[in-house]
Amino acid sequence: MSDNAVLNRCVTLVDDEPAALDVLMRSARAFHFECQTASNAEDALELLEKNPTPVVVTDLSMPGLGGVWLVHEIRRRWPQTAVIVVTVGTDDDALAQCMGAGVQHYFLKPVHVDEFHHALQSTWYSQLICRENQRQKRHLEWIVHKQTHKLQHTFFSAITSLVRTLEARDPYSSGHSLRVRKYAMRLAQYIGLDEHSKKRLSLAAKLHDIGKVGLAEGILNKPTKLTEGEFDLVKEHPVIGERILRPIIRNRVVLSAIRSHHERFDGGGYPDNLSGEKIPFLARMITIADSYDALTSSRAYRSAIKQEDALTILQDGQGSQFDPHLIQPFLRMMRERKPR
Repeated sequence: MSDNAVLNRCVTLVDDEPAALDVLMRSARAFHFECQTASNAEDALELLEKNPTPVVVTDLSMPGLGGVWLVHEIRRRWPQTAVIVVTVGTDDDALAQCMGAGVQHYFLKPVHVDEFHHALQSTWYSQLICRENQRQKRHLEWIVHKQTHKLQHTFFSAITSLVRTLEARDPYSSGHSLRVRKYAMRLAQYIGLDEHSKKRLSLAAKLHDIGKVGLAEGILNKPTKLTEGEFDLVKEHPVIGERILRPIIRNRVVLSAIRSHHERFDGGGYPDNLSGEKIPFLARMITIADSYDALTSSRAYRSAIKQEDALTILQDGQGSQFDPHLIQPFLRMMRERKPR
C-alpha cells in the first residue's frame, strides 16, 4: 500500500447482512471516512485489489470463504492494512485465529456506534503513527546507506593509495595491480563473464597483492633467489590481504579470489593447496593475469620476457599451474591483439 493510500481516511466494510452493513457505512461516514462495501469475502478481496484501504472492517460469519479466510488473505497480501472484526461471538476458534493473525480490534453485534467510533478512530491513528515510524525508518536507513557508501568510497580510495604506495617501494612492480586488473577484465570480457562477476573480479584483481604491505623491502627488491624462510613470508601475503580487507569487504567471492590467487590447478600452490575447480573461479582468472604480467615485466632478478615467450610459458603450464579452460581463451585473446 502506498503512503497516499494510508493518508486517505478510507475504510472497506464487509458484511452479508444489509442492515448491519448500512449501520457500519453510516457510522463510518459520520466520522468522515470514505467507504467501499462488499457483502462477502471474495468481493471484498476484489475491491481491495483495485483500491486498497488502510482499514478493513469485516464480519466473520459470511457465506463463501468467510471472514477468517479474508483476514488471513489481507494479512498476507497487505500486511500494513489494519483489520477490525465484527462477530456475533459464537465462534471462539475463528476469533482466536483472527486475533492470532494480527487483528487490531473486535466487537460484538449488534454494533454500538460509540464502540465502533472508538475502534475505527484508534485504528486509524495507529495506522498514521505506524506509517510515520516506517517513513522515519526508511529515512534513517537511507542516511545509513549513504554514509556507509561514503565510508566504503573513502576506504577504497585509501586502499588504492596503499596499493600504489606498496608498488612504489618496488620500482619493478609499479602499476602491477592495475595491469593485472586490465588483463583479468579483458579475459572476463572475452569469455562473456556476467557484469556482477566482473565487478567482483575488478576489485579482487586490484587488491590481490595488498597483503605484501607487511613484507620488508629487502625481500621485495632482493635481486637473488629468496631463502626458504623469506619465501615462507612471501607466501603469507594472500592470507594477510584477506585479513586486512575482511572488515570492510564482506563479499566472500572477492575475499576468496584474493586469498587463492597463488593456488595451482594441480594443487601445488598456496596457502591452502587447493586444486582444480576447488580453486575459486575468479582466483583462477587472476592467477593467469598475474603470471602474465610478472613474466612480461622487469624484475630485480631478470629482465622482462617477450610476449610470445611469456604466452608459451603459460601454455606449458596449462593443467598444472593454470586452468586449461581459461588459459586457452587467454592465449587466443592475447595473440589476436598485437603487442604494444
